[in-house]
Amino acid sequence: MVTDRFNSLGRPARLVALCLLVVAVAFLVLGRWDLALAIGAGALLGWVLLKPVRITWAIFAVAFMVPVTIDLGYPTNPSYTLLLVLFVLAGWGRLHRAERDGWPPRRIGAALLLPFCAVLAGVLHWHGVKPVVVGVAPLLCIGVLGWHLIEEARRDPKLILRIAEVFTWVSVAVAALAKYQTLTGTWPLFDQFAYDWTYTSVFDPTRAAGFFGHPIVYGSFAMAMALVSLTIRGRYWYVPFTANLIGLVLSGTRSAWVGTALALGIWLLLNVRKIAWRGVATGVIITVVAFAAVAVNPSTFRIGTSEPPPTWVSPTEPGTKPSPSPSTSSVDSVGVAGARMSDPVGSASASARFERIAVAWDGITRDWSTVIFGNGPESSVRYLEDVGIGDGQAQVFDNTYLTIWHNFGLVGLLSLLGLLLALFWRSRSLAGRLIIVGFAAQIFFFDVWLWLSAVGVLLLAVALGAAEDRPWPTLPFLNGLRKRRPRAPETSDASTPGFAAAA
Repeated sequence: MVTDRFNSLGRPARLVALCLLVVAVAFLVLGRWDLALAIGAGALLGWVLLKPVRITWAIFAVAFMVPVTIDLGYPTNPSYTLLLVLFVLAGWGRLHRAERDGWPPRRIGAALLLPFCAVLAGVLHWHGVKPVVVGVAPLLCIGVLGWHLIEEARRDPKLILRIAEVFTWVSVAVAALAKYQTLTGTWPLFDQFAYDWTYTSVFDPTRAAGFFGHPIVYGSFAMAMALVSLTIRGRYWYVPFTANLIGLVLSGTRSAWVGTALALGIWLLLNVRKIAWRGVATGVIITVVAFAAVAVNPSTFRIGTSEPPPTWVSPTEPGTKPSPSPSTSSVDSVGVAGARMSDPVGSASASARFERIAVAWDGITRDWSTVIFGNGPESSVRYLEDVGIGDGQAQVFDNTYLTIWHNFGLVGLLSLLGLLLALFWRSRSLAGRLIIVGFAAQIFFFDVWLWLSAVGVLLLAVALGAAEDRPWPTLPFLNGLRKRRPRAPETSDASTPGFAAAA
């Protein structure tokens, strides 16, 4: 079959493929696996660019399956490199479709809104060209990606639904890996290849990260996949839903718990009239299975014995990466989750965030211009590098909204909030709306833009919102509002839901 596909290519394409293969093999023989890998990645990228459908698949595959905490020899920061790759994919996809689809000004304007705010802040508070480019680049990439996915979802809605369902089953394997991480107290591959020790289990062996390199990002992914499983309801939907509930607990990500709780609360309100005993029984079974999978570990079956928790050898010199001690044991995930829920306001993490809110607010309120237009792109990075916060935590504000306000001002913050509200209101998908609610809640607790998998969660919500066009339940008071509206003409489709019609 591979031979047939190869022969179906044109003669120039076959010659190019053979030359690339020979060069890659030569580099492998010489021991330059990095150059051979680069050639393979370039060839794969060229193959993907041949068809827009492949581009759509590739966007989510890169966003969800390529961790940004492992540096494979990228020319710059992995997040910026992978965002650039996705920008090339989406940009080529739009150029490929432009002759037929045209250039919709509203969607292009929405894609450029946040980058425009960044440029405006950079011009008013000038610190050179580099901060403007670095600050605008991720926002521009994400905007173009969103525009591309909206167009492709409207062209082929079934493709987006198929992609979403495939990744819900991928998430089952990720949950299994997360359970293995809590059983061993280590993160395979990430502990060996992460470019910074803070992206390994050394930093916090009590939490799982899947293959995302950070528990917060895994929490975002598990939240989205749980909501997709619950709302799209593919075959055996309860399997990925249960697996992602397990993953949410194992990640120990309180921000994802908050986002999931809000989204599930909305889902329950929308479906309150449809709740039946069968549904209640299914919910109880899922809860019991998830709790059992989280709680069970080898020590559960040992009587009268206990092992100490994993310990880590502290570095003896500044800059030395800690290493795991030979003695490790499984993590009590239930105990960890309970501890993180018992005193969320008084924890060290919460105290650090309160301090960051105060620091960010001081920078925002320096004068009227910083309130309205911010301090300029990358101003938060410059402050944290030059001054910093001496609490031993990551040097970030850990709040996307405050970071946007600090850098781009109230203009940027209102633009972000307006975009999220517009995406929620115009979404045709219940899954898309619930993911947007969870995402909007979670990014209050961390800076999202350079965590590609977390951004992928928003992109999935955008694509689903443009793909699905089916009735979904609304709150009773919204139904009451609709009854007061003028009746639609007899020729209209009375079955079209209000939200979908508004879209």
